[in-house]
Amino acid sequence: MKQGLRQKQKLSLNLTANLGEQIKLLSLSGYEVSSKLNDLIKEYFQDEDDKKVSYFKDEFKTDFYKKILEKESSLLTERTERIVAIDLQQNLIDQFELLALNEIQFLIGQVIIDSVGNNGRLDPDLEFDDIRKIVLEDFNTNVSDEEITKVLRLIQDLDPPGCAYRNIKESFTVQMDHLDLSKSQKTKLSISLDALLEKKINFEEIPRDIKENLLKLSFSPGNEFGAYDEFYTRPDLVVIKNKKRWIVSLNDEFMSQELLDRVKEKIDISSNDNRHEAKSFLKGLERRQQTLLLVAEVIIEAQSEFLDGKAKKKFLSNKEIANLLNISPSTVSRIVRSKYIQLPDQQINLKSLLAKRVNKEKQEINITSEDLKIIIRELVSTESKKNPLSDEKIKQAIAEKFNTQIARRTISKYRLELNIDSMRKRKSSD
Repeated sequence: MKQGLRQKQKLSLNLTANLGEQIKLLSLSGYEVSSKLNDLIKEYFQDEDDKKVSYFKDEFKTDFYKKILEKESSLLTERTERIVAIDLQQNLIDQFELLALNEIQFLIGQVIIDSVGNNGRLDPDLEFDDIRKIVLEDFNTNVSDEEITKVLRLIQDLDPPGCAYRNIKESFTVQMDHLDLSKSQKTKLSISLDALLEKKINFEEIPRDIKENLLKLSFSPGNEFGAYDEFYTRPDLVVIKNKKRWIVSLNDEFMSQELLDRVKEKIDISSNDNRHEAKSFLKGLERRQQTLLLVAEVIIEAQSEFLDGKAKKKFLSNKEIANLLNISPSTVSRIVRSKYIQLPDQQINLKSLLAKRVNKEKQEINITSEDLKIIIRELVSTESKKNPLSDEKIKQAIAEKFNTQIARRTISKYRLELNIDSMRKRKSSD
């Protein structure tokens, strides 16, 4: 580890003492944060003539309209679906990793989340028996339907709620539990929903208050998560290369510290009843920016040779970053989510510079997902067409060559990502 990384071990970000709303700021995208700041500015500045404020409001309006245009464009439909599929699963797994789970429960959860589609629905082809077989293979342990169902419920309660559903009523039930309603309101809502789904009543016949709550429920909860955020993104960070090293800085192009100071001053002299919440938001925003910069510096320094084109991406996990900065892995997980870096020639997702281990822990070698894809592609390219390798054979070949263990389900996952057919389909009849 380089000297710069070792020095960062002394840094500490005491985020645990903050309220939940401040913690939530960590995981918000730049657009979401600027949207909240824009609401605050509208409340406290109104029509006052302030150049910094006016500039911010105009820039935010530009971002807002661009997102609307992109959302409405039919040309983006295919890309939107792809992004939802990637982001939704990653979003669920990021949250799932923070739960107190044993290894078997985590494996069950991984299999379930891998089977969640674009709209949040669980793949109907996934059977509990399939999950049992995978658990038996990896841990030589039998699990019951009740144990699998327990993990499934945990996933369904993640954000957005109601994903990993087997039928729409199941999703709606979970979503209703997350609405801020009394028990009697939920009962009325459930009765109206059943009648509506069974076509016993029309939507127009439903009382207005119940109708408003019904509209909060989604037939495709997965599509509620970040479908369009990636089409137009103002980068959170800017990275440039000087003669010797990469330099990371916050992108304060329009959300500058000067602007934040002016907003803070305005709030301090205000008699607004909401000024305490406003101050808390600004404090949380300051800590978000501080945390983001520190985490990004660690990532960029670790991956500097990769950015130079001199080496492949290094193994770098949330846990390793957390240890270096003396913060929790959950904080790292939140801060790298939906954040973008502007490099000299491209804009990339900060999280894309992380490289997780795909082989089992406590091995002498770290094999990342990119490493595994290369290995699988090479093994398949040299296999006998009359006797192609099964995923189990690929697993054994990797174990023999690299003296490390990778789960068969992991082999299957990355083989599919490479668009490599199954052994049966690859077999030649010649």
